[in-house]
Amino acid sequence: MAVTAAERLAALAGAGPQCCVWLGLGDATVAEIAARSGFRLGVIDTEHGAISSAALPDMLRALALHGAAGLVRVGGLLPVEAKRALDCGAAGVLFPQIETVAEARAAAAATRLPPEGRRGTATGVVRAAGFGLGADYAATWNDRVLTGVQIESRAGLAQADEIAAVDGIHMLFFGPYDYALDSGLDPAQDGDLIEAAFSEVLRAAAAAGKVAGVFPWPGATPSALAAAGASLICSASDVRLLVDGFGGAAAAIGGNSEKDEME
Repeated sequence: MAVTAAERLAALAGAGPQCCVWLGLGDATVAEIAARSGFRLGVIDTEHGAISSAALPDMLRALALHGAAGLVRVGGLLPVEAKRALDCGAAGVLFPQIETVAEARAAAAATRLPPEGRRGTATGVVRAAGFGLGADYAATWNDRVLTGVQIESRAGLAQADEIAAVDGIHMLFFGPYDYALDSGLDPAQDGDLIEAAFSEVLRAAAAAGKVAGVFPWPGATPSALAAAGASLICSASDVRLLVDGFGGAAAAIGGNSEKDEME
């Protein structure tokens, strides 16, 4: 029997809905603190974060040390990016800006081993396979990997049903800020229109037996998104936590933030 998308996510993060932490700083200590604080899943952002392949193993080890799994958001559809992330030990990959069935199929192929996919194998040398000591790695990998694609534009939303139906795609992840930018919307003012778009992503994912993930936007709380049907919610970001924490600390002692100085 095929392993469902919900079962794959539950194997990584427990019974849902789940909150994940977005990691953009490339620091293993930050990842460890997040895992110790209770996050069961971290998304390591190599699309916008300044994170090299060399940093990934330590970040993934830091998460795993306290029972958390790691997904990696890659920069695009280059198969080598997904392969490197998975070889380092990522439990899955999140692909940005997917807009067509062809792109979704390419994403699924990049994360799965043949014959279902086109990911190369080097089980004797890569960390993911225990450097050759994980005897069943190749045999079980295609049943364990979590492959997510981000719906972040009007074009992607228009193809959400078809994208969700692609074999090997397990999660649609809605990006409200990029969607808003593509649609000429203001996340702070047009929350109802963004919510309507997310509802379409939820519907498409559910119809295909897949799960849906999302970033909160102004007025859309993690609890509300979970109640709407999201299986994975990015409820924290290492960068934003530092910005907000430092800003609050500075304000408490009368300091001026860089933002204040520019205004």
